[in-house]
Amino acid sequence: MENKTVSLGDRYAEITVFVITIVALFAGWFYKSSVENRSIPFEAKGISAQAPKGWLQAKVEGDEILHTTDFSTSGFGTTYVLRSIPVAADASASQVASMLILEHSQNFTAFRVLEQREVKIYGRNAYEVSYVFVEADPDIAKNQLPSVVRGMDYIFINDKSSITASFWADEKNYDLDLGRFQRFVQSIKY
Repeated sequence: MENKTVSLGDRYAEITVFVITIVALFAGWFYKSSVENRSIPFEAKGISAQAPKGWLQAKVEGDEILHTTDFSTSGFGTTYVLRSIPVAADASASQVASMLILEHSQNFTAFRVLEQREVKIYGRNAYEVSYVFVEADPDIAKNQLPSVVRGMDYIFINDKSSITASFWADEKNYDLDLGRFQRFVQSIKY
């Protein structure tokens, strides 16, 4: 029976392969994160933000100033909507929230409010409304189950208007995409 001895060079080779593998995994993760978090400057009606790069920007309607969707996500495409809604000088954020809740209940199927509260986000007073609704593909030729969509609105009051940042994501992707939405909200200047 032969005893196999491991030389010092063999040990260093094994350790080197392990270290290089770990470094390569971290480098790949950082590169992936930097690609996913790229943004482009956006400005309209005196409001600026860093919109996600590579997302489809839809035609804005009504008081929307930005409507962008990531169709690379599974299920319902993660969507950000930025709105500037004119309000009376003495309007409160909770009054604007009530108006948005009524509007959402008319536009979304099976709409339910989960929570609403006053918050301070990145040093600014805001009103947060969390909700859920069901989105079905209007193409009846597709055999697809409806998506449960979670949403969140941040409402900021500014002089004569309210700035509303909305986040809609498939329930499965909501927690994964929430951090990116928080960075988007942080970039909003008005």
